[in-house]
Amino acid sequence: MCPLGVGTSSSAHTLTTGEAKLWVFLVGVNHYQDESLPSLRYPAIDCQGLAEALAKATRGFPKKEVIIHHDFGTHPPTLETVRRSLQQLISQTRYQDTVLLYFSGHGMLEQSTQQAVLCLSDTNKDNLLTSGLSLQALLQILSASPAHQQLLCLDTCHSGDMVLVGSGAKGAIATDENSITKTLDITPQLQEVLRKRASQSKGFCALLSCDQGQQSWEFPELGHGLFTYYLMRGLLGEAADSQGVIDADGLYKYVYSQTLRYIDKKNQQLRLINQQKLSRGDTYLHPEYPLQTPKRIVEGVGELIVGLKPGASTEVGSVRRALVVDGFSNHKISRALSQVMRESGGFELEYWPQKGKAWSEVREAIQSCLRCQSPKSLNSPGGFPTIKQTATALLYLRGQIEEIEDGEAWLVLGDGVRISRSWLRQELRRCAKTQQIVVLDCPGATSLAKWVEALQLGSEQGQCAIAVATPKEQPELFSQMVLETLTAADTQVGLPVAGWIAQLQILLELKGIPLHLWLSSAPGILDMLPGNLARIPSQEVEINEETPEFPTAQPLNSFNVLGRDEAYSYLYLGLEQQTQLEHLLKEEIGPIASTLLKKVLAKVTNSEELIEKLAQHLLPQQRIKFEQQAKLILQAISVQPQPQPRSLCLPSQKNQVLDEEFLRQCEQQLANSVGPIAHFLIKKALKAQPLISPMELVNVLIAYIPNPQQAMEFQQRLLD
Repeated sequence: MCPLGVGTSSSAHTLTTGEAKLWVFLVGVNHYQDESLPSLRYPAIDCQGLAEALAKATRGFPKKEVIIHHDFGTHPPTLETVRRSLQQLISQTRYQDTVLLYFSGHGMLEQSTQQAVLCLSDTNKDNLLTSGLSLQALLQILSASPAHQQLLCLDTCHSGDMVLVGSGAKGAIATDENSITKTLDITPQLQEVLRKRASQSKGFCALLSCDQGQQSWEFPELGHGLFTYYLMRGLLGEAADSQGVIDADGLYKYVYSQTLRYIDKKNQQLRLINQQKLSRGDTYLHPEYPLQTPKRIVEGVGELIVGLKPGASTEVGSVRRALVVDGFSNHKISRALSQVMRESGGFELEYWPQKGKAWSEVREAIQSCLRCQSPKSLNSPGGFPTIKQTATALLYLRGQIEEIEDGEAWLVLGDGVRISRSWLRQELRRCAKTQQIVVLDCPGATSLAKWVEALQLGSEQGQCAIAVATPKEQPELFSQMVLETLTAADTQVGLPVAGWIAQLQILLELKGIPLHLWLSSAPGILDMLPGNLARIPSQEVEINEETPEFPTAQPLNSFNVLGRDEAYSYLYLGLEQQTQLEHLLKEEIGPIASTLLKKVLAKVTNSEELIEKLAQHLLPQQRIKFEQQAKLILQAISVQPQPQPRSLCLPSQKNQVLDEEFLRQCEQQLANSVGPIAHFLIKKALKAQPLISPMELVNVLIAYIPNPQQAMEFQQRLLD
């Protein structure tokens, strides 16, 4: 079914009405007849998974045809079969049609001619040009097609740095070390050929899985190559624009950012695991993964539509269950924390204590949370799992620790209900297929290291266990830190457990409080906040109705590069006034007061509007008192001097205030040199210096451009 608003895209219109046809040609090669070419694990499954994702994304296209060649299919990926069916496809295309061609397998360089060759199942390394499909030959076939929209996706071992015959490859099952020769960087030749093709057709676009000198990574927990995995997720809706259209530009930007993000999360986790190993005297450390940055080659700006966002039933999502148990009497912060976990963390969350339920039932609640089932992986008609999905269970337990003489330890919750350490360990081990995040918040405890050690499942299971004992006189301190770190995170980017723990370690070190930690080295990423929250359905939090529900926590917005809403407020508050107002607000809603105040300040122009906007987040019985006291604090604003933008004081070019058009041009020009990461580099510069001038911004960004000639051209285009 077509999503709302698709009609605004002319290319999407021709595809959805049947005026144009989408032709999809997919090739994946796992095994080679030439035994010197190592087998690969995922190309065939990548091919099948991509076919299934495309089937969902193109349901709204009445005219489409998909041709697939992989090891497990009825049509093997031999050179003759692939070439014949590709030529047949091309001969049937029309001008208004779109062609999507995907290859996953080995890519090699024929040394005498310096031609890049895609290896099919019967390719012989000693005769590459006649037994393989050269990139030149492939582009010649594509150029014979009248279809003006063509997308070529290459997920080879080294899409940007193909290797000489006999080289090792990504995911190789077995290799002969004696056959491995040095790699040769052919990125200039490869990109020259593709750019030449792109210059001949404004509708041609090529996506490469990685850039020069990089590896195209595969991760067992994903069940696919990293590049293709995010191609699939993008086609399943995550790369769609606001109108539900998935085009090549949006798909590339999505895959690019997600690939960078996944490897960054993996490395954050590895750093924490290595830190954990060093603390135990283990010097065998895990190496970090080098960068993988997908590459795009395209000229001109045109629509290249590849799909429409599927219905909600086909969206990708994992089961995330959480249980927050507060065994103390003051539940204000823990309730606020529950709201953040539900809304920003995407957890289906249960809160304890609950009205109408006895504390004795909390054990069943813990069991229910831990035993959440992983959803069935999205399978293709051929039975291959297209997207692996794993359930995540989070337990946040607040209580007191008791030790008895026989060595048993207990966590004491409300009404004196106790759960033993051995019982909790047993329940965790019964749910070994679920990723687990266990947080023990136990003020005054002295034996938490033993708890963390006892609850460990082993390195093969995805698990994180942390425990903190704040001073008894500050029982809310740790939960407040947890709340602040989660509230301050960018909900669209997400927050991995490893990154979250690193933040907590810093905050706890400042207070001299140790953090007891276990993080397994199992494959996969543990996320506190998964990101892409617009796709996560909201769930109601069950809380004790005897106490008013805490107002919905407002997560921090990501910094707006063009608008810079958070960079400059029209309403000026002195430091003393802002501190007093934040303190007043914190008395009513707790530690999220700072976040809420910053967000509202960026959108108001006078004190009356500020008070009105803040009061909207309070309960009715809190508003009158808050409004009266806030007015007293803000009375002095009208007599204070307002800060003037520097452009009004110093009209020279150096001190001009940036406008939206300049920032748009700046991002566009920078992206030509560094790719989509340009958006984040500009965002970082603006956040560090909110009132930076155009000249200063350009000088900051030049440092990110490695090519001196490109850096000079970048400066000239923007400042001349």
